[in-house]
Amino acid sequence: MNRRIWFHADDFGVTAAQSERILSCFREGVLNSVSILPNAPALPASLALLNQADPDGTQIRRVLHLNFVEGRPLAGADNVPDLVDDTGFFDKSFIQFFRWNYMKRGAGRQNLAGQLKLEIAAQLRAVTAVHDFRISAIDSHQHYHMIPLVFDSLMEVLLEREFEHLGIHQLRVPADPLTPLLHHKKMRRGVPWINWVKWCILNIHAERNKKILQKKGIEVPVFFGMFYTCEMKTEVVEALLPAYRTYADRREQALELMFHPGNLAARAELLDERSEELAAFYLSGSRFEEAECLKRIVP
Repeated sequence: MNRRIWFHADDFGVTAAQSERILSCFREGVLNSVSILPNAPALPASLALLNQADPDGTQIRRVLHLNFVEGRPLAGADNVPDLVDDTGFFDKSFIQFFRWNYMKRGAGRQNLAGQLKLEIAAQLRAVTAVHDFRISAIDSHQHYHMIPLVFDSLMEVLLEREFEHLGIHQLRVPADPLTPLLHHKKMRRGVPWINWVKWCILNIHAERNKKILQKKGIEVPVFFGMFYTCEMKTEVVEALLPAYRTYADRREQALELMFHPGNLAARAELLDERSEELAAFYLSGSRFEEAECLKRIVP
């Protein structure tokens, strides 16, 4: 039998109302894991709702969702100038970070890594020392942590005396195994081309990062969610879950399914309402469909 299946929701905590909608997937469905956005103004209210739903912290896995994508940095914009625009909001894309990983060398790389470590530490502090979410795992918004420049900075921060007691025991490597998908011709053909591109990019450093985590004793669950990212609807999960479950069982690993069920009600609720891409994402009908999947699916 599978050691554990995590039915996981990213982006918890943008607003209190959005957090409550995500938690409805726990009360009415199979949700048992959430990623907390550490720089959202609604962080205290979201923690209160989470503790109300799961008072002893044993029913819902709590994960830090490192965020370099939207909103303002917690370390202060003046301390991380390379990560923000002239108004102090995050504005660097995954591709920009990916380029930096290969282009930045010497003092430039050290300076950028220093800024990353400052922000990672501030975000860790927000969900541990400032608001205790009792986190046990880490992932990141749009998977920036898969880039070695960010990944290595995270590993260094976790070794700092301030955080070494946290005992982080799981970290996401968002690169779905190919085998479960190959057995389903219809589902394989249904994968959007852009998700194949993302999968290929994320796989570039997946094995490297897994080896580092293995040496540190940090578990990496089998991942299910990249090929159909943001489109994890009932028909997708029902078709593919048995194959992913079998794959994880044979390797005696946990399995994580990534969902995004937390819709927003209006553009003004975004952490940065200027972003067309994030507005389209948070206001999409797919957020409702993924929430319905979490309430309908039989684990």
